[in-house]
Amino acid sequence: MRFATLFLMTIAVWLSSAAQAWEAQASAKDTETWLRLSERCRMAIEQGERLDTQGLDDLGPSIRRVPPLMIEGLAEPARHGHEVRQHSWQQDGSSFVAVKEEYPGGRRSCAIRLAPGMPAVTAVEEADFVSAFLQKRQALIAAGAHEERNPDPIFSTNLGVGPIARSASGCRIISGLQIETRPGREPFFNSFSAEQAGCSLPR
Repeated sequence: MRFATLFLMTIAVWLSSAAQAWEAQASAKDTETWLRLSERCRMAIEQGERLDTQGLDDLGPSIRRVPPLMIEGLAEPARHGHEVRQHSWQQDGSSFVAVKEEYPGGRRSCAIRLAPGMPAVTAVEEADFVSAFLQKRQALIAAGAHEERNPDPIFSTNLGVGPIARSASGCRIISGLQIETRPGREPFFNSFSAEQAGCSLPR
């Protein structure tokens, strides 16, 4: 009886260890997938080229509607409503979706988002994403053509990098990572490369 109990405990420990190892491997694989997709986004936006969608399944186009921003006391909206044209792709079995967006006037962005139905990023996973982003940013800055460019400190992670030179349309470009995992806050994950508003030259 003791042998059987010990055997069952040993099996339970082994299964638990195997599950933890699998989860760590899956998390690392997701980080690698995210890095590859975010690099495709960054290159497309910085070089003004089409997004490299090789090996990705086409999820089709869509429209995102942004409502006008109304401020009390102002008769006119502080920002007019507009439509953003989107197109999405996903690697088979991936936790992420690549979403290309085009704003009125031609300004472009490309985001890596969690696929529908995926659970929110955990604090442990956040640390993995942050480490990978910082390594990539350090390499870009060391090459001499990029600089640190962090988004506003709104979330638990607010990291950014951008080329020193503006895009061909006169826009500053930022590639960023924003994550929220703090207790009591709405979970959030946003990985993006985008031309920022206020471009100085028409397309």
